[in-house]
Amino acid sequence: MKNKHLVLIGERNVARRGHQGIEASLVLYQRITGEEVRYTWVRSDGISTTNLPEIFAGATGAWCVPGSPYASTEGAINAIRYARENHLSFLGTCGGFQHALMEYCANVLNKSAGHQEMDANAQDPLIVKLSCPLIEAQASVHATPESAYEKILGAKSSIEEFHCSYGVAPTFEPLFADSEIEFIARDDARQVRVFRHKHRAFFFGSLFQPERRSLQGTLHPLVHAFLDSL
Repeated sequence: MKNKHLVLIGERNVARRGHQGIEASLVLYQRITGEEVRYTWVRSDGISTTNLPEIFAGATGAWCVPGSPYASTEGAINAIRYARENHLSFLGTCGGFQHALMEYCANVLNKSAGHQEMDANAQDPLIVKLSCPLIEAQASVHATPESAYEKILGAKSSIEEFHCSYGVAPTFEPLFADSEIEFIARDDARQVRVFRHKHRAFFFGSLFQPERRSLQGTLHPLVHAFLDSL
């Protein structure tokens, strides 16, 4: 049996439903599969370029959790970059989705990747305020036909839980068109809700919080697939 060790990037807060859901997902996964996933919470402001190998020693995956703005945007970005460059399984949910796209945009596409929540005056930001904030909201998410997400979900659409006010600026979508990042699920208004890295075994981001489903006793297929990949 593989030794699964997950690094959770972000500031743990037991009052956050997303954080409750992550830990509940790990318990539920072990109950379903019999496989234990060891996990370590790592604060973003405790991450530097020099201690990344130590933080990820023995790790088989990383989850950038909801809860942005993080204590250190740079720390979160550096951790995501390490996971991407070292082919670790990765899942970014809510703020983790946003920051994973920021990391790729800045370090691979060489394009400024601002975030309006951290800088209201950012010029041409990648992450912008949603016209209709999704705070404690449910919304439909539609998988791209024949996409990796549709296969994981086992369905064409689902109702997902959000706690988010920011998403991808539509003007940036053409920049990703010929990249390794593909957008594989959208909402009713065709706004991006799930992405994946095409050349990694498992590297996904979702703007919604699939981990919350575990609080109702069900493991979300995306979370299950991620934990299987560790």
